Amino acid sequence: MSLDFTFNKYKEIITTIAKSDYEVITINDYIVRPSLPEKFIIIRHDVDLDPFYQLKFAELEQHHGIYTSYYFRYVDKVYKKEIIDQVFNWGHEVGYHYEVFTKARGNESKAIEIFRDELQVFQNNWNIKTICPHGGSFVDNIDGYALKDIIKLIPKLLSGNKIFSNWSNFDFWSKYRFEDFQLNGDAYKSIDFSDILYLSDTGRSWDNKYKRLDKVNSKINPEYPLKKSNEIIRLIKDGKVNRIYLLVHFEQWKDKFPDWLSWYAAQLIRRNGKKILFGMKKNEN
Repeated sequence: MSLDFTFNKYKEIITTIAKSDYEVITINDYIVRPSLPEKFIIIRHDVDLDPFYQLKFAELEQHHGIYTSYYFRYVDKVYKKEIIDQVFNWGHEVGYHYEVFTKARGNESKAIEIFRDELQVFQNNWNIKTICPHGGSFVDNIDGYALKDIIKLIPKLLSGNKIFSNWSNFDFWSKYRFEDFQLNGDAYKSIDFSDILYLSDTGRSWDNKYKRLDKVNSKINPEYPLKKSNEIIRLIKDGKVNRIYLLVHFEQWKDKFPDWLSWYAAQLIRRNGKKILFGMKKNEN
């Protein structure tokens, strides 16, 4: 039995899409096109950790004539101009994965200053038109994805130090407009999800029960409680759902079995730990 969440499994998904009658569109396409295809798939990638790892996936998509949306964080370990250049030159949409409220620790004036400065870097280099909020929950720039990151959180918990961010990057647009920044929109705020099947691999599972922030108001999702990539492949082959939005984080997709197993273990700990940790967060407030 082949493992899920590997490069080969993603290749199966892309090959299936390429052979289907779905048109793949970017986030910006969805926002600016005067009319949408009858059947389409939006594929979005949030680059949260290793930008170099994105390249073989981006090249695979380009090889099949599929162009998707990549959102890069502006942190040292992710923002690598040569990598973003390559993804952009292959024809994919590049966007800014902002986390300004977390960086500013809730200071609104500092957050807007950070946003303007970081956005300008992306606009100057790739003339980006769309953005997407990063949903990280932890302070001190700890990602909490891999086992080594989860281990870093333990002494902070034991010492009683604050580990959660009280600020959501999703709330940034309560006072601002996209037009003020020469932007067309946002990967969440600008999408009408009501008639779209939204599928996210957050937590290395397509199952919505493991999502905390990564949820949308879709009338379609309850009809399709998908859990495995093979189910998505069958869904695309059947072609019964006209509008699909796939969120894929490539750090979830590992080829080498030790890496695959280690990441899977970390996600199991992360999933179950969230129930306890977010309960603790409520007690902090």
